[in-house]
Amino acid sequence: MTRVSWGSPTALFALWLVPCTGFVLFYAHRKRRLAALQFVDPSMAQRLVPTSSTTRLVIRATILMLAVGLLIVAAARPQFGVVVEQVSAKGVDLFVLLDVSRSMLAEDVAPNRLERAKSDILDLLPRLERDRVGLIVFAGAPVELVPLTTDQGFFRMALEDVDPDSAPRGGSLIGDAIRRAMESLEERRDRDQVIVLITDGEDHKSFPLEAAKQAGERGIRIISIGLGDTDEGARIPRRNEDGSVAYTQDEGKEVWSKMNESLLKEMATATSGAWVPARTRAYDLGQIYEDNLAGLTRGEFQSTHRRRFKEQFQVFAIVGLILLIAAQTISGNMVSKA
Repeated sequence: MTRVSWGSPTALFALWLVPCTGFVLFYAHRKRRLAALQFVDPSMAQRLVPTSSTTRLVIRATILMLAVGLLIVAAARPQFGVVVEQVSAKGVDLFVLLDVSRSMLAEDVAPNRLERAKSDILDLLPRLERDRVGLIVFAGAPVELVPLTTDQGFFRMALEDVDPDSAPRGGSLIGDAIRRAMESLEERRDRDQVIVLITDGEDHKSFPLEAAKQAGERGIRIISIGLGDTDEGARIPRRNEDGSVAYTQDEGKEVWSKMNESLLKEMATATSGAWVPARTRAYDLGQIYEDNLAGLTRGEFQSTHRRRFKEQFQVFAIVGLILLIAAQTISGNMVSKA
């Protein structure tokens, strides 16, 4: 049995118009006949609304109902018959490195640095439709949550679940995250490779600048986005077991987290990338990506074969239009004979 798929299945709800079309035609015909009987004698009424006219009405109504039904089916885009296509994609390889350390919970950026970063990444994804994108989160150690993929649905699901527990605690090791991305990025000359680093710039002796220079030597560009206030900074909230909010302390004093602007700028410069001092302001990460890296070389990914159903709405639409014209022709004959 041939399997049928629908491109726009909700259009099928309009099939209720098919019986309504027949009802309206017969109702109008009946009203016309009753009106004729009220004002003329039966013999004259037979001439005004002859039996042959009723027969033509049945034929016209049937054809018109078929036409409406076929046009609705065409609008629902029926698909059947398998077509095998060879698909190849061209794009860059891009890793998003997202800081999930406790300092990213600071609320100098609404609602906090981490949630803002996740929202910005979602804004970037539509600009990466042809690219492979991966996700590495880091705090005390980097964790590759999403390997390079073109499946943005999978990427979005993984990103949605990201929180400070997504990576081991114990600091913020930016350098280790960059080195992990470099391990996952196979050295290629046919396409460009990019790292998008989103962090507040706090680092605990992981030598991030040296890692950035190594990335630059391999031709990997870094877009570094710095989130957080650079002057006063912000406290790092934590929720107690009773639900109350307290702030992280060190030796009895509250810890204030500031964005390390100079480090992030040096890292981007070392790779001929882009430095984005977002701080606490709004910005469009997707637009920044296009403005700074519009001329990237996009290589071809491995070609694959994809099976899909053929669109068959054209047949239904053509037959429906022919029947619609035929119904109008019968209507004209009915008028002339009446």
